[in-house]
Amino acid sequence: MTSALEIYEYIDSFAPFDSAMGFDNVGLLVGDMNAKSEKVLLALDITSDVIEEAVKKNVSIIVTHHPIIFNPLKKLTADSLQYKLARNDITVISAHTNLDICNGGVNDTLARIIGLSFDVNTNEDCYLTGEIEKAVNCREFADLICNKIGCKGVRFAEKKGSIKKVTVSCGAGGGNIFEAAAQNSDAFLTGEIKHHEILFARENNIAVYDIGHFRSEDIIIDRLVKIFAERFPGTVFEKAESDSEDISYYIP
Repeated sequence: MTSALEIYEYIDSFAPFDSAMGFDNVGLLVGDMNAKSEKVLLALDITSDVIEEAVKKNVSIIVTHHPIIFNPLKKLTADSLQYKLARNDITVISAHTNLDICNGGVNDTLARIIGLSFDVNTNEDCYLTGEIEKAVNCREFADLICNKIGCKGVRFAEKKGSIKKVTVSCGAGGGNIFEAAAQNSDAFLTGEIKHHEILFARENNIAVYDIGHFRSEDIIIDRLVKIFAERFPGTVFEKAESDSEDISYYIP
């Protein structure tokens, strides 16, 4: 059995909560630091299904990537997720941008999965730039991404020439396309990107790969399950089965 405080302090040791970006809301967001649980769920997001799964499995602690409270709450009604957590005595710890940028965190994991090697760590700005082992064309890189990450599909914009140098920025990292250009990257991989950012990429001959927010960050959950289980062998850590990607790809 492990306490929320022990989990919090362990996360803080490799992804310090005070390193989170100013707009963020991380740490203990619901519940009690003294809460203890024999089983802990890990999920990208809290949903009604995740809460129901926790209740069925007698879980008292959930660790998430995305904060369950991001903007100030103006009311707490019976149909809200925060109310359901409190009613079921479930404690939630969220590690968001502090987990994005730490060594072994989301960007680091994303970069290593696709075989990116890098000499300079730019992760404190929530992106990483490096090189893949050998140059490929745009379609080949799309195949590589889908095979390595397990994507159902990928939205991408091609460029002229081959791809060798790549910038990755997990989640809603589209704004870092400008950093990719400054790094002279051939391609940019992210979870969300806006139209004007794609136009900028085209003007600067950068291929863009949008794998969706969930798919770009869900990769960290399995890693967390593994390291938590090693750190706290007396507690069961599980990835929430109900935390899944809602996006489907239709190709006519």
